[in-house]
Amino acid sequence: MIVFSDLDRSIIYSKRFLKDDTTKLEIEIYNGENISYISKETVELIKKIKQNSYFIPTTTRTIEQFKRISFSKYGLDFKYAVTSNGGNILVNGEVDKEYKLLIKEKLKLSSHIKDIIKLLENYKSIKGIKKIRKAEELFLYIVIDRDTFDFKLLQPFIDEIKKLNWDTYINGTKIYFLPAELKKSTAVKYLCNKLQHKDTFAIGDSIMDKDMLDVCKNSYVLKHGELSNLIDNNCDNLSISTRQSFNGTEEILNKIILCQTK
Repeated sequence: MIVFSDLDRSIIYSKRFLKDDTTKLEIEIYNGENISYISKETVELIKKIKQNSYFIPTTTRTIEQFKRISFSKYGLDFKYAVTSNGGNILVNGEVDKEYKLLIKEKLKLSSHIKDIIKLLENYKSIKGIKKIRKAEELFLYIVIDRDTFDFKLLQPFIDEIKKLNWDTYINGTKIYFLPAELKKSTAVKYLCNKLQHKDTFAIGDSIMDKDMLDVCKNSYVLKHGELSNLIDNNCDNLSISTRQSFNGTEEILNKIILCQTK
């Protein structure tokens, strides 16, 4: 059995999810500040799953951003991890070179990132764009102020890059621009084939997790995520948690453990 799990807002959470709860474990420090947390129960449940199954973090974070998360601090180590929205697979912390060659070929189906950056230059002065970021020469994203940003002003750019085989995803205060083949599901399929497993589970919360959830046999969506409002809860392979935040994560992990014992 393989469990593919998104990280942010699926397994780990930023400060704003803590409220007054001080029992959560600090798991990511950035610029000297604790910015992400995990619950003690989540750690123990993942350890239980890992006793008989693969648990594979599957994130849009870059390799550098992923390695900031201190899983090993709580005795959690993962042989495999998917980063960069399917752009990289790590095996014991090192890039899987065979997969990297596969992705390199798939990216040839879309225009080069340099062409997209050049087009984005014409829109960088739009009010409400706070940052423009490039991730590992694979994709781009912008950070916006939702109170001042007018999405309609960016629509011509989105339409233009769509013709160049690039997709756009809105996720909170970030808007991502990715080559169409740069998907979590690409890495999921590769690992399932490599590990010879068909019994697959997936956990996610956002629209960027949808393709991963669709290709797995059993998939779970966090109730607090935007994706929960966009899917049909009657889908055969999809379930939405009844609880939110840390409680929702623990609910899903417990369901997966029950499936392990059947």
